[in-house]
Amino acid sequence: MPGFRGHLIGGTVLYLIMLQYLRSVPMEPSVIMSGLVFCLFGSLFPDVDIKSKGQKLFYSITLGVLCCLLYYERTDIFIGLTIFATIPLLVKHRGLFHQAWFLTCISLLTGTVIGSFHAQYSAWAMKNALFFLAGALSHIFLDKIITKLKYWWYRK
Repeated sequence: MPGFRGHLIGGTVLYLIMLQYLRSVPMEPSVIMSGLVFCLFGSLFPDVDIKSKGQKLFYSITLGVLCCLLYYERTDIFIGLTIFATIPLLVKHRGLFHQAWFLTCISLLTGTVIGSFHAQYSAWAMKNALFFLAGALSHIFLDKIITKLKYWWYRK
């Protein structure tokens, strides 16, 4: 409902709140900066099932990752990512990609898979998966709040 700018603002606000709560946890500058990127990407991700900025960004990144996977001859991951990338084309808007349980599973599964293939990046992957999840949940929260406000406003 808020549009991509509203979701980016919501993701940024949530990111800043998370940094305040996590200030006692030692984090490298690279995790702090990549956390912002993942939080912003997460704030656009639930709209990947419609024609949107989030969908365009998702498929642009997916294309780059698929090219890298072909270059490194990782056809197993290539096939899995290709199947996953077709799901947004098959579901309705505000369906699967607007479910908190699905976003949680995708975030944690992705962090775990990256950590299992590259053990040295395990902590980095899980921290960024949590930033992504926070951004995605901010998207769902904003959609619900704006929808309720519009319903309340028009009902009067």
